Amino acid sequence: MNADDDEQMMDGDSSSESMDDVATEILHAEHKANGNECYKKKDYRGAIAHYTLAIETAKAEIDDGVDAATETKPLLATYYGNRASAFNMILKYKEALEDCDAALATEPSFTKAYFRKAKIQTIVGDLDGAIKSYSLGMIRDPNDSKIIKDKEEIATLKQRLELARDLLAKIRDGSTLPSSIKRDAMQALRQIEIVIAKCSAWNDASLVKIEALVYLERFNEGYSLSTKLMRMGMSGSSNLIFFRARCLFGQGNLDDAIKHLRQILAGDPDNRLAMTLLKELRSLGRKKEEADTAYKGRNFDAGVGFYTEALDMCPSTDGSAYRAKLFFNRASANANLRKHEDVVADCTEAISLDDEYFKAYMRRAASNLVIGGENECQQALRDYEKALELAKTEEQERDINKKIRGARVQLKRAKRKDFYKLLGVSRDATESEIKKGYRKLALKWHPDRHSNSTEEEKKKAEQVFRDVNLAYEVLSDPQKKRRYDEGVDEQDLDNPHARPDDGMGGMQGHSGMGGMDPDVLFQMFMQQQGGMGGGGGEGQAVFTLDSFELGSAH
Repeated sequence: MNADDDEQMMDGDSSSESMDDVATEILHAEHKANGNECYKKKDYRGAIAHYTLAIETAKAEIDDGVDAATETKPLLATYYGNRASAFNMILKYKEALEDCDAALATEPSFTKAYFRKAKIQTIVGDLDGAIKSYSLGMIRDPNDSKIIKDKEEIATLKQRLELARDLLAKIRDGSTLPSSIKRDAMQALRQIEIVIAKCSAWNDASLVKIEALVYLERFNEGYSLSTKLMRMGMSGSSNLIFFRARCLFGQGNLDDAIKHLRQILAGDPDNRLAMTLLKELRSLGRKKEEADTAYKGRNFDAGVGFYTEALDMCPSTDGSAYRAKLFFNRASANANLRKHEDVVADCTEAISLDDEYFKAYMRRAASNLVIGGENECQQALRDYEKALELAKTEEQERDINKKIRGARVQLKRAKRKDFYKLLGVSRDATESEIKKGYRKLALKWHPDRHSNSTEEEKKKAEQVFRDVNLAYEVLSDPQKKRRYDEGVDEQDLDNPHARPDDGMGGMQGHSGMGGMDPDVLFQMFMQQQGGMGGGGGEGQAVFTLDSFELGSAH
């Protein structure tokens, strides 16, 4: 009910007042008039104060048994009615209903009080009571089309509520097909929102809405609404606490979700839903703790296994945010194992569950650049640009812009000869891995091994042998490797002053394309590395916990 409606429902002075009664009635009439003025100015508390004075004065007059008492009773009923309207405007529905009842007790024929009461009952969700109040009022005024329509609308609201509850009950007990859950939850949400629009102070209807929001995975909205209901006195409701726990888990906050479930069981040890979910979340939490411990202990292989088990245990409903973190954590472990294809796959899963996962975009971009193909570099650029949109600090923006520049350089280089690919190593390869890759390919393609091949095969072997030696010449020299990684053109790698795309090609010294004789380089390498075994892991980059998501809300 809005202010205009209520102003129309305010009751005017009775035309039955006589001049002989002015001396006795002037007091409560003036208080009522003052209350009306405050009401029109939207000073509802001031209006209540004046209506209260009018009520007290009128009651005193009736109690005194003066001659005008019989005429005062109808006026007293209007004072109660007006005060009920003012209470309604400041959301004091209990007091408003009490005044409606007082008005009807004073003057049972006061029809407006029935309709006013019905509207307030609708607001607080007493739909059966509202229908009864409308019916009683319509005994004296059966032909008011607006009242008839309002009463019919209450019956429709009841039907909408029952439909919403029925849809959610079927989802809850598992009788709804998984593919239909979100469709039915959305239908329930639409129905209950129509109910809440008319029953704005009905907390039970808001609780139905929270359940629908949970099934729709709109956890932030559900959590905010649950907080509002807690503040409105529903903190003891097991159902509210249960769905609040599901919202918390849906936000990725496992620990607080467990605390809420324990709170339910402390007061209701036989609550089956809370107990079942608590067991699931406890097991999940223990498994994640195992994974985190393995990660911190640098046992990354074990960490990957434990995170995989945790993903298998994570509830398919409500768990999107938490699953996203588990995927990201597994990606971090795989990054330390330099399994960059797996990193990209895990980050992609995390982003599919949380499309604003800043760290997942950054991690995926870094691994795609290590993989280094043209498509991967393009995807890395897109990820950095998305991360730039999500950045929250200037420092993050500066760092991402620097990475974008580097990714553009690498994209350009990816379209040219790739020395890492020629040696069959990744872009984060260690010195030992570069040597190992060179030794394997140089022996494979050395011309002496192809002396009995066809001329075409000999030419191919010679070309591959030259390319492999060129790649090793660059990647085994720290300065050339650094300039190559920065995007300096091949012909300028010997120029210490060369910059990416600076147009200074071939200025001094032999160029990267025409450097040391391949056979001489090979002989030098074999003399230095005679009997060389497989390379170790020196110089390997480690992805530390600084970039590791441990499951906190983000």
